[in-house]
Amino acid sequence: EEEETLREALIELTADMAVDDTDGHQDDPQDRKVFLDAYPQLKRELEERIEKLRALADKVDQVHRDCTITNVVADSASAASGVLTILGLALAPVTAGVSLMLSATGMGLGAAAAVTRVTSSIVDHKNRLSAEAEVSRLHSAGNSTVRDMQDTAGQTVPEALFLCPRLKGLAGIGRNIRAIRIAQANPRLLANAKRLMAAGRLSARNTKRVQKAFGGTALAMTKGARVASGAAAGLFLLMDVASLVKESLHLHEGAKSGSAAELRRQAEELEEKLKELTRIHDNL
Repeated sequence: EEEETLREALIELTADMAVDDTDGHQDDPQDRKVFLDAYPQLKRELEERIEKLRALADKVDQVHRDCTITNVVADSASAASGVLTILGLALAPVTAGVSLMLSATGMGLGAAAAVTRVTSSIVDHKNRLSAEAEVSRLHSAGNSTVRDMQDTAGQTVPEALFLCPRLKGLAGIGRNIRAIRIAQANPRLLANAKRLMAAGRLSARNTKRVQKAFGGTALAMTKGARVASGAAAGLFLLMDVASLVKESLHLHEGAKSGSAAELRRQAEELEEKLKELTRIHDNL
């Protein structure tokens, strides 16, 4: 507390002396002595803060760029997943085996892309929180840098939560692989499934058997259900492409983080203050 009180008093004294210097009045020897005695320590503290802020900015930018590259890869895989899913649905009435393999592959790619994207968002988010904690140790609790970083870091969580439903595709992979085995072992059941897909109806008994064997796959869907599923997959594909374009442009522009820019702005402000203090010191 005494150290903080001394620092505040020194800042006030420095401000007063800056005004006095402008007016040409620096006649108080005691004020000059206090400033000259405290200047070396204050100069070291400011230089350390400036160096730490810039180092933090570099780290935040580097991690953000790495995460952006990861997001581009994940979005590409997710878009490929959407294409495979649509193809799997379209080919279901023609070739069941290929359809199921395409669907399983698409779900696998989609789940892997979702895990990668969520992990990347969490890493980027935690890195900014870590930088925020470090900044809070360098500055006062109400500093604008901390507030700005909190606003930016909070934007990644909703995105990660939005991507989580894609992870449900992991269960669909197992269903499609199981359906492939059943179709290979029971051609009659596969034929009934194709009739259900084409006509949209079977006897209640055969429908129940098809649903039990192929439930959760394209082979147990009517034409209307496949169209609806294809439309949903198409919507996700458009969103993946839009995200891919956005992340690619961001990477092309350097993938700079807003938090890092704020840290560098704060460092520049401190550097200006240090220059002013040095000017007063040289005049004294």
